[in-house]
Amino acid sequence: MDASLLGFLIALAICAIIVIPLGDLLRKHPVPFYAVAVIATVLYVWAISSGVNLTAVRPLTVMMQRGYLASIMLAVVMFCGCFDEGTPIRKKLQPIRGELSILSFIFILAHLWSYLPNLLMHFDRYMSARGNIAFSTITALVLTVIFAVLAVMSLRVIRTNMNTRIWKNIQRFAYLMVLLLAVHIAFALGKSAFANPGSLAMLSFASYMVVIAVYAVLRILKYRRDSAKKQAS
Repeated sequence: MDASLLGFLIALAICAIIVIPLGDLLRKHPVPFYAVAVIATVLYVWAISSGVNLTAVRPLTVMMQRGYLASIMLAVVMFCGCFDEGTPIRKKLQPIRGELSILSFIFILAHLWSYLPNLLMHFDRYMSARGNIAFSTITALVLTVIFAVLAVMSLRVIRTNMNTRIWKNIQRFAYLMVLLLAVHIAFALGKSAFANPGSLAMLSFASYMVVIAVYAVLRILKYRRDSAKKQAS
């Protein structure tokens, strides 16, 4: 099986385990989960920076490099908001949305470390010769700032002590983050995807865009349902 596909499946399994059987434990005791995520990220960064031979664990390194685990966790956080209050899936996911958001941010740092140092070092060259890569780097930096702010706002100590309205207004930047994510993917994968139909780049590009499009549709439908309920009341 292809290492990329296997890495994605491993990420999917890890996220499912954290959300379903370990969800209550994550809600009650999130710090050990954060610690494991930090350790895994640091080990990955150390390994790729030290030139360690990682062939034996290639699916795991691909999972970290391409941000699969971070992306899946972020998708769970975002799609949770598409379900109505009181539905089983919303009741299951809502209590751990903040914790999953923080875990997602920690894991995305591994993805950033895999690409950003080289991209920033040769940014001028990319800007002149490969503009799409340069612009994907710019959007990645903006995304990182927004994601960092949202992750900090998701810390329980801040959630419980901040004014609810202010906190919710800041969290709305998540919608901007989704839009910028689509732009980032378009710049990073679009050119290679359309130049090589049927390639892994095309599959990755199409998969990300379909997920983002489905989220947008579901979120709009949720907004319309909420608006109808407010008018009815």
